[in-house]
Amino acid sequence: MQTRLCLTIVSCFVLFITFTGANAQDYLPYSAGKTDKSSGTSANFRNIEATIGYLPQKNQEGIKTSIGISNILFKRVGFYTSFEFQTDDSSFTNIVGGQISIHKLFYLWGGMDLFTDKGLIQSGFEGSRKEAGIGITPYKFLVFRFGYSNSVGPSLAAGVRFPL
Repeated sequence: MQTRLCLTIVSCFVLFITFTGANAQDYLPYSAGKTDKSSGTSANFRNIEATIGYLPQKNQEGIKTSIGISNILFKRVGFYTSFEFQTDDSSFTNIVGGQISIHKLFYLWGGMDLFTDKGLIQSGFEGSRKEAGIGITPYKFLVFRFGYSNSVGPSLAAGVRFPL
């Protein structure tokens, strides 16, 4: 029930951002990166982002922080690492993964734990912690990340993005 409610809220938020982004003006007084003046659209730009978030699943609650670099390969592909500290059993995970920009406002991300007790090396592929989600940059340098994992449930994070 809680997962379904979270997915409904995320879906509504994505639709809202899509609608407002499609109707936004072409030129913004502040641009968090380089723009292509000939086409009037903003190009994907290299940036560093840092977020902090929360894992709300009951019996899996925790705090999540991540840092990543975007659009370094082919102006679309980037990498990130995420650290999670669960408050219930004091466990720790370090997730490493990639992200792909699908629009100047949206990117998809996914990764898996490699090195900790819940990681690929110690637990194998089936037992390792994996996650995937969507990142949204609705305004200037703000970043929101919504993710899901079968083992931990939903995750929500907010942060900032700095152009390189």
